[in-house]
Amino acid sequence: MTLTLSRDFAVCGVLGILRKENAPRIKGLTVFEAINIVRFRGSRMGAGYARFDFTNPSRHYRLGLFLVNKELLNDVIHDLESKGVDVKRTELIVDTGKILDYKLHVDVDDYELLEETIHEINYKLWINGRSGRIYYWSKYLEVYKGVGYPDDVAKLYNIYNFEGDLWLAHTRQPTNSPGYYPYWSHPFSAGNVAVVHNGDISSFGSNMNFLRYYANVKSFVGTDSEVVAFIFHHLMRYEKLDLRKIALIIANPPMSEVGIEEQKLLYTYRGARLDGPYTLVIGVVTEEDIYLIGIADRAKLRPVVIGEDENYYYVASEEAQIRWVSPEAKVWTLKPGGFFIASMKKGIVELGRSSIDVELFFNETNREVVPKMIKKVNVHDRSVIDARGLSYKELNEKILEKALNGEKVIKVINVYGQRFIGVNLPRYGIRDITIELYGVPGNCLGNLNHGVEFVVYGDVEDDVGDTMHDGKIIIHGDARDVLGQTLQGGYIFVRGNAGNRVGIQMREYRHKRPYLIIGGRVDDYLGEYMAGGVLIILGLNALFKNVNVEFTGNFVGTGMVGGRIFIRGKLSPSKIGLHPPREELLAFLSSLIEEGYLPQELAIDADLDLDTIKSKAKLLGNDYVLKLSKKIFEGGHIPRPVSEYRELSEEEVKELEPVLQEYVKHFNFNSDLVDELLSLRYTVIKRGEKK
Repeated sequence: MTLTLSRDFAVCGVLGILRKENAPRIKGLTVFEAINIVRFRGSRMGAGYARFDFTNPSRHYRLGLFLVNKELLNDVIHDLESKGVDVKRTELIVDTGKILDYKLHVDVDDYELLEETIHEINYKLWINGRSGRIYYWSKYLEVYKGVGYPDDVAKLYNIYNFEGDLWLAHTRQPTNSPGYYPYWSHPFSAGNVAVVHNGDISSFGSNMNFLRYYANVKSFVGTDSEVVAFIFHHLMRYEKLDLRKIALIIANPPMSEVGIEEQKLLYTYRGARLDGPYTLVIGVVTEEDIYLIGIADRAKLRPVVIGEDENYYYVASEEAQIRWVSPEAKVWTLKPGGFFIASMKKGIVELGRSSIDVELFFNETNREVVPKMIKKVNVHDRSVIDARGLSYKELNEKILEKALNGEKVIKVINVYGQRFIGVNLPRYGIRDITIELYGVPGNCLGNLNHGVEFVVYGDVEDDVGDTMHDGKIIIHGDARDVLGQTLQGGYIFVRGNAGNRVGIQMREYRHKRPYLIIGGRVDDYLGEYMAGGVLIILGLNALFKNVNVEFTGNFVGTGMVGGRIFIRGKLSPSKIGLHPPREELLAFLSSLIEEGYLPQELAIDADLDLDTIKSKAKLLGNDYVLKLSKKIFEGGHIPRPVSEYRELSEEEVKELEPVLQEYVKHFNFNSDLVDELLSLRYTVIKRGEKK
């Protein structure tokens, strides 16, 4: 049974599935169902699939060719054969009435000649009124794309009956190019590389210039996703770079976060580096193996989830896509600027974040949550709603109906990414009921909540509890990005982990103070622009296993003007607030040492930051350095947050004890855990005072 959701404006949906060496080949029907889970992320302006057949490659190169009329076919064949490319056979695959899609089987000894000829043909076709395009060429992969939703393209090419070793899929929401022809639909391909993309690559212009000057690409359809395929292909085939280096260049991390050799690499290929918000899913075939790659931009402004089970690896926009195929898969997220690489033969090459993060936090959460996700619920109970196949509107209507009929506990099973669950309840003044959700609720669960308790047995996706006023959201698994945005009342408790920008713009008003507690770890920008409320990060799995690790990302409390953040254990000052780039900090420090304002030994400090410089300057009685440092680091704007590593005060213990008691009760921890947590030391972060 397939799931069809009504369309709501969003951003593109992406998917990649790679089989392990001894696993069954992946069916096209499975891929369609998984991308169709996020149909609402796309529009009628394009969808597509790429199928890789590594174990059974074609004898000849296969070329995909779009043409506006059949008379142009002879011209393309003539251009190929005049350059020594032998056209063995042509097939008309699809005739939409607007575009003809041909598959050409060609033979050539010189691959570089084939590619050069394809670029010349594409240039001629494009300047001739966009009359056609060769959109893939390979012995290992075929691309199927068109105008429409995923089901439209799947029916057009009958992909349900195909099988492959690796698949990519895409549903499109156009950003910087039109969608009335399949030229602009994803996937994009170059040689043995195919790419699907969600986001907007702002470095598009400089990337095209790099390809024009260094890769001799003569023609572009004019969308940013296409350049990624060409860049990857060029760096792999002609620059002979390994996949890790290529992924690093494309991910484009800050220079301050990589070593000297990586800095040289990034500088050498600066025109190939990407910028902007994006998630990339890439399939690659080399002579010896086939790879699935997922890449997140450095600020992780687009969602991406990684999965693995006994047979397959997954990269997807939303976890519901993975859970639809594999309910018990291990799931984790990419860190900002991270990349995941897995191959059929080698297995996982790059996790996309540290192995400690995955094993200690995400895998532990998976082991605890999965049994609850498949917890047996009496489906014949009148209070149970089966969400399979329902749109979010239909699901909300069923929940509302039961709530209006006076039911106090409503159970919903088979939740697969439905968004906006419960957002209609405040309009009817419904509160003091419990909604139990089994599965993976989609974005915007419990937004504007005003007194309802949501209990999730599983993970949740982005933007949960936005502008919540009262009530509870209890999550027995992980939460993704932008959890508790503008949270201003009630409680959000997460047993597992959370992603980027947790608790941003939290606020409180008079007696209304929200509490957000994360039991695991978080990524960057925790408490950004926070104005009130309390954030607590516990790192429980590290506590239980007595592992000493930090469990936040960078930029904690950036721009905060109120509220408090409690992070168990000692957090590096370099992770708090927004710091200037390290290279600028080192240059500033060198100048102070040269002028004799600071001692020489400070130059070798491994954990250098503003607090280190200020404390040394204060110790030396150097007011000039102290004032100069504050100006450079704080810029005269919102002060950097202040932090203390200490035990909780009596007032804090009195305030937090009942909240932590509520937390441990919901997750069935021993009540003794509260006493232990209250006795530990925390990094306590508050707004800085402007002087």
